[in-house]
Amino acid sequence: MSVVLPELVREECRDLLVQIAEKTTRIEDKAQKIVELAQQDDRAKRLQTMPGVGPMIAMAIEAFAPAMESFRSDRDFTAWLGLVPRQFSSGGKERLGKVSKAV
Repeated sequence: MSVVLPELVREECRDLLVQIAEKTTRIEDKAQKIVELAQQDDRAKRLQTMPGVGPMIAMAIEAFAPAMESFRSDRDFTAWLGLVPRQFSSGGKERLGKVSKAV
């Protein structure tokens, strides 16, 4: 059994495929620009030396993370990222809170 689609539906599908192709090209172009920027930025280069950190992650950290000086330790930064629990310790007693952000 074959289904015959009205010409209007086929035309709309063709338009959507053209839009998808255009968006894909724009995304690829912007991704390439981000890679190029990451190659020129010293901090981004240093960030990329860590396992699992590529140009996109490095530039996202550059763009959105507060200044590293605002964190008391590397653990505070990883807690800000949501990778480890927040720490509420006092008097030598370690208390770990919830992971602050879901990734």
